[in-house]
Amino acid sequence: MTYVIDIGNTTVKLYKMNEGNVVQTLKFDEKALKTLSESKFNVEFIIASVVPKKTEEIASLIEHYGMDKPLVLTHEHYKSLKSKYLDLSELGIDRLCNVAYAIKNFKKNTVVIDLGSAVTFDIINGRGEFEGGMILPGIRTQFRSLSKQTALLPDLIQHDNDLFIGRSTEECIRSGVQNGIAGICNDFIKEVANRFTTRIQVILSGGDAEFISKLVDFDYKIEKLTVPLGAYLISRMVK
Repeated sequence: MTYVIDIGNTTVKLYKMNEGNVVQTLKFDEKALKTLSESKFNVEFIIASVVPKKTEEIASLIEHYGMDKPLVLTHEHYKSLKSKYLDLSELGIDRLCNVAYAIKNFKKNTVVIDLGSAVTFDIINGRGEFEGGMILPGIRTQFRSLSKQTALLPDLIQHDNDLFIGRSTEECIRSGVQNGIAGICNDFIKEVANRFTTRIQVILSGGDAEFISKLVDFDYKIEKLTVPLGAYLISRMVK
């Protein structure tokens, strides 16, 4: 059995894989690891992480329960990637997984927008080359930053709010952050489309994909599991 552990800045997710597909999403905790360690099947773990400290803790826990050492993905595992990025060692493994997913599934100019704690934009051209991208703070990160750095502004959670002009401080913050991110997404896709001579495929991923999809004005496909799917693809390059 193969499992991908996706260690993000705010959550840790466990995905059961079967022939490259996610067949089950599980709660990740020590109890889950203990249960898997008691399975009669050999368990393979692939870790895609952007938090080194958590990576070490979880890898140690897996070995503590007597299971094989997990494969912790790095850019070194994707040596076949053709890239214009200046230093791939600086590229977050989540973004690398998104790129792997796009190259495997779309033989055309593609942009993956991953909407989570950070919003990442990654461009892959029709030749399967990684062009680079952009990063900005995600919805909750911007909410927390405004609350932390200002004395009188409240800490908020995202909320379905189609108001463009806020009528209260909370509405103004929500409109600014949520419509601001959507606006950047729109502008980014327009700029990328202008640089290519053919239409581009846009993938929205991450926990806020469905939420932001209501606010953008371009065509897109939602695939919230690009990280585990891409992680599995990269792991098979090691075999």
